[in-house]
Amino acid sequence: MDQDLRHPSLDITGTLSTELKGHCVALGVTASASIYRALDTARGLMRRGADVRVLLTKEASRLISPTLFEWATGHRAIVEVGGEIEHVSLARDCSGLLVAPATYSTLAKIAYGIVDNPVALTAITMLGYGKRVSVVPAMHEGMERSPQYGEIEARLRSQGVLVIPPRIAEGAAKYPDPYLVARVFTSFVLRGLDLKGLRVLVTAGATRSWIDRVRFVTNPSSGRMGVETAIEAFARGASVDLVHGHVNVEIPHFIKSYPVETTEEMADKIKELTSGQTYDIVVGAAAPLDFRVREPSQGKLKSDGTYTITLEPSPKTLHSIVKRPKVLISFAADVVNGDEELLASALEKASKYGADLVVANPVNVGSYGFASVYDYTVIVRASSGSYVSLGLQRKEIIARRLLDEALALLRSRSPST
Repeated sequence: MDQDLRHPSLDITGTLSTELKGHCVALGVTASASIYRALDTARGLMRRGADVRVLLTKEASRLISPTLFEWATGHRAIVEVGGEIEHVSLARDCSGLLVAPATYSTLAKIAYGIVDNPVALTAITMLGYGKRVSVVPAMHEGMERSPQYGEIEARLRSQGVLVIPPRIAEGAAKYPDPYLVARVFTSFVLRGLDLKGLRVLVTAGATRSWIDRVRFVTNPSSGRMGVETAIEAFARGASVDLVHGHVNVEIPHFIKSYPVETTEEMADKIKELTSGQTYDIVVGAAAPLDFRVREPSQGKLKSDGTYTITLEPSPKTLHSIVKRPKVLISFAADVVNGDEELLASALEKASKYGADLVVANPVNVGSYGFASVYDYTVIVRASSGSYVSLGLQRKEIIARRLLDEALALLRSRSPST
């Protein structure tokens, strides 16, 4: 294509976010039945602002035409490394490499330094340059469970490779949702494994209190903020536990989750988890009910009757923490008039729970917040009373900034973290 002409496929660049603006990322594609999903992954990265360069193994190019990837990204796909030594150029100029899908064969080659295909060659060169490399394994379930593959994966992890686990279904290790893959890889490119070795507990979603057998009291929380925080922590190398009530967003298969229904159950699960270990970071992003029905009916209330429902206080879930984490984060959603009231509400919540950081957001402004992809937030530092206003942002961006704050606090208390 004439170098003076802009490829039409580039028009989608940055339409979701500009997180990866200025970043070149390489996408390595190997020969899997899920190969077609790499096209959506490439486009997903572009929508986040990335300049995507694709390279395929010869076997992959027999399953899907490299021309399709040129159409998808606006750049010629690389199938062979020639005199232009493309692997060096990509390793030097790109911020990271995502191998998706990644076959058993190519994963083994990356792990053990065998460079007989352009994807493995580029991955090894990128690791040598200290760049980010992530893989999405795709193979039969039996191969994925084999001790040989276990050794390969452990070796890759020890080399700093982020493994985005496949979704096991129908006897195969399948490619996850391309949107999710792009979302995880974006955080990895931007932050690396800066949370590696840390244990993070996150709560998410709404709890319920039953009125009778078919009706309950709840709130409109979708759980998105907590789930996004769990994904962000995973992408940056943390070991993550997620305790969640009712959520309206999908919880990734690679997040260890504990579903609960009531506020009491959430408090009990938090108590159980924090009894056996000390978490580095606890993020209380859930919206547990502050009140519960005192005497729920054991049957179904007749629709033509008039009833009085008595509510009583529910336990405070963060008060059930047994071993205090190094950093405790609570949320304060409140009806306020201006930032001064919002800040006061956050500091009150910090005092109430002994929180180190409080994420404050007004629930009476705009159509964002509960059940929205966006929120208006202020992160308040309890010890100093200082704060950073994020304004209106996507919740995944809020999660990233929140964990940045938590990590900075950890490092200030323990420089070796």
